[in-house]
Amino acid sequence: MIRSLYIMSPGGVPVYYYDRILQEDKVADAILFTALITAIKNFMIETDVGEPEVFSTKTREVYLESTDCFSVALIKDVDDTIHTTIVKGLLSDLTSELYFVLGDDQACNVIDLEQAEMVKDIADLVINEWEKKIELERKEKEEKE
Repeated sequence: MIRSLYIMSPGGVPVYYYDRILQEDKVADAILFTALITAIKNFMIETDVGEPEVFSTKTREVYLESTDCFSVALIKDVDDTIHTTIVKGLLSDLTSELYFVLGDDQACNVIDLEQAEMVKDIADLVINEWEKKIELERKEKEEKE
């Protein structure tokens, strides 16, 4: 399953985050993580490597999709069997849905409370739909084995 999800402004400020692992200081962790992702993304763009779409660490895989107004990062455990195409599909669906709320205005570093609530609702809806789809796919795979 998806371990965590971050929606961030172009400046790296978390607009929304969802983390399955409960932690006492989730806000501080979200701010640190989104700042790190933004720094990596900007470094890769500025050094002409290109904007990252996926990168891995020893324990996690990070999937990114960006517009001019926001970026979405989905994180899963490396040993999780969710196929990359499924994660990219979730990311694409979520980015498309969010685009209608947040648009593509480069001056969108700050969103209002109404937009923040809409972002949360969209993210919750898309995540729940995809978690059901992922679970169904896992069950079908287990039945075939």
